[in-house]
Amino acid sequence: MRVIAGTARGVPLKTVPDMDTRPILDRLKKSLFSMLDAAGLLAEQRVADFYSGTGTLGIEALSRGAANCLFVEKRRDAVKLLHENLAKTRLAEHADVRCADVSVTIQGLLREPAKPEGHFDLILYDPPFVFSREQDSRAALDAELAAAGRLLAPEGRLMLRAEKRTEPPAPAGLAVTRHWTDGPHAMFFFGKAPADAAAPETPSTKP
Repeated sequence: MRVIAGTARGVPLKTVPDMDTRPILDRLKKSLFSMLDAAGLLAEQRVADFYSGTGTLGIEALSRGAANCLFVEKRRDAVKLLHENLAKTRLAEHADVRCADVSVTIQGLLREPAKPEGHFDLILYDPPFVFSREQDSRAALDAELAAAGRLLAPEGRLMLRAEKRTEPPAPAGLAVTRHWTDGPHAMFFFGKAPADAAAPETPSTKP
């Protein structure tokens, strides 16, 4: 596991020894971030890395020029390694690390005074659970995604990694702008849904 590009290119990243944090493979991460970079969703952008594990995605965003990144992860052992990874990549000054529950953090941010520009330009959402095995709690998962979407800037994007075989989530207030698969993985990109569902969509270069 390493940083693919940017100021910290090639720096190896520590990960927890189990698979509960679902680390993303370098090949998949390269494809994802090439797309985000081309869409202008990285340079000088405000990023959140929810279910961040040891910070693989958020650190890649910072390395490629993101202005700052909020990391949220509740596992203390993963957060300890996240701090070590930020120190190794010399990106700690651009990071806000919270050892906390994602849902609780999102609700706390939503209680802050509203920002017309939103809290984040890009939310990286890579939960450790398997969506296709969580049918009994899909309503709660969709609700959490919907709440996260309320933190987005008007033209912001939320990226969700799930399984190829899973039924696409349908969070309120968000609309899928792009969906692609790679092996067993599926990437869903969400943007804010138009206020008027019948209104024509404005062409966008973003995923």
